[in-house]
Amino acid sequence: MTRLRPVLPHALTFASLFCGMGAIAMAMEGQIGYAGGLILAGYVLDALDGELARRLSVTSEFGLHLDSLSDTVIFGAATAVLVRGHLRGTALAGAWVWFFGLAYVASGVYRLARYNLQMAKEKDPETLGLTISTSGALVTLMVLTDRVYDGQLFPDWAFAAVLGLAALLMASRVRFPELRVVLFNRWLNLALLGAVVTVSIVLSVQLVGLTLAAGYITFGLIRAGVRIL
Repeated sequence: MTRLRPVLPHALTFASLFCGMGAIAMAMEGQIGYAGGLILAGYVLDALDGELARRLSVTSEFGLHLDSLSDTVIFGAATAVLVRGHLRGTALAGAWVWFFGLAYVASGVYRLARYNLQMAKEKDPETLGLTISTSGALVTLMVLTDRVYDGQLFPDWAFAAVLGLAALLMASRVRFPELRVVLFNRWLNLALLGAVVTVSIVLSVQLVGLTLAAGYITFGLIRAGVRIL
């Protein structure tokens, strides 16, 4: 059993990677709902592998790099392909969406490389730049919410704008609190749970998730602005 302890977090990481590959295949086939669901499943697995490694005391540099490579696929490439599939047949489905998609993926890779170097030097409860996993979740929830409303909720250009904004935030030096630190606050969890239950009665679950992701990013930007002032 002791020998299996380091393997368990890696198994979750590979499961997340498989979700990313499945999402790319589904998005290319036009199955946007299934593709988005796989990306969100990968988001949950990505959160669990790191937490499991910490609880089992088997964190390692190898696991850090393995997780980053997996994130590049699921929250980088798969998310960009998801947006391309969602905008298929629109005026933005050509070069424009690929341009913003490539900028998004490149910024995500840059941010992961910088994060790995930062973690090798020091432990920091804050992240430098928006994480690629949060960016991927935000974009995915935006796509899924738009699908619920038959593509009438957001204009096509909004997806290119969000990809560009996410790219800027990932490459920026804005410090965001680690999401697990925020979620471990008991009173904040109770408030979020109450808000989710209340809003879910009226709105779609996808829109609730999108609102929470956007709220976290907005909180980080306001926090950074207050620190500058």
